[in-house]
Amino acid sequence: MELDCYKNYLAIVEAGSFSGAAEIVKMTQPALSKQIKTLESLYGTKLIVANRGNRQLKLTEAGKLFYQKAKYICSIEDSIHHEIKEIIDGTSGTLRISVANSRAKLLISKALRDFSKMYPQVNFEIYEGGISDQAQQILSGITELGILSVAVTNEDSFEILFRRKEALSVAYHKDTQWFNEDKEISLSDLKELPLSLSAGCYHIFRSYCTNIGMEPRILSVSSTRFTALQWAREKAALAIIPAEPNEFLGHDLIVKPISDIEINLYKTIVKATDKKLSPIAKKFIEFYAQKRDSEQVCDINNI
Repeated sequence: MELDCYKNYLAIVEAGSFSGAAEIVKMTQPALSKQIKTLESLYGTKLIVANRGNRQLKLTEAGKLFYQKAKYICSIEDSIHHEIKEIIDGTSGTLRISVANSRAKLLISKALRDFSKMYPQVNFEIYEGGISDQAQQILSGITELGILSVAVTNEDSFEILFRRKEALSVAYHKDTQWFNEDKEISLSDLKELPLSLSAGCYHIFRSYCTNIGMEPRILSVSSTRFTALQWAREKAALAIIPAEPNEFLGHDLIVKPISDIEINLYKTIVKATDKKLSPIAKKFIEFYAQKRDSEQVCDINNI
């Protein structure tokens, strides 16, 4: 049955007459009456009773039921139009992001929380993993955006949208006696101290140690920054991690860059080179450009 039949039936009931409804729906009264007779023939019962000399229409029990169902069907159709419009406008839908291990907390607190307040109809799918998992998710279309903490190997497959400089840093518990809080920490200061490293910076750190003839005392190497930091929180080691300038990792930890390690480390936001972003992903990129002071690498108007 065409949706107009339901809408015209609602118009008749709510106008209270065929003539009034005919004006609303822009049909002739005979055509509207014929449509109702067709409905009644289809369902095998009267829906509307119109007494001669009495302009007031009456609904049969079947007519009352049909009115309720017609109203529901029309409301569903209206909601579909509304929700699709929101998706097209980027104000509704699902934002799918691949996030490097241990970086989801910072993303939520610094960006997604406020974005969610602006667009409450948006929901999120956040996939955490290593760089190989992230690359596969982005290229296969499982996610649209990636928050990477290390560079990808097949760079031509990815377009960098933003990048944010990080430093190879040391994090330790404030209650340990390893360093004075005001001290600048160099690589040689870490000699013979127990260290926990995140895998992403292990080879970089070891190469710098080799350059000065230092054999570090590595207690743990873990796939996530979160685990490396847990050793520091337990006061069992100093964590060697990539960190943003002045990044807050909790009231219990002191975080400082290693002063004599100069290397360009970047956290990046990327997309697949050959894929266009959805409207909701574009909304987020526009929001991120205003919210965070990351270096914008591309023209976000052309993504």
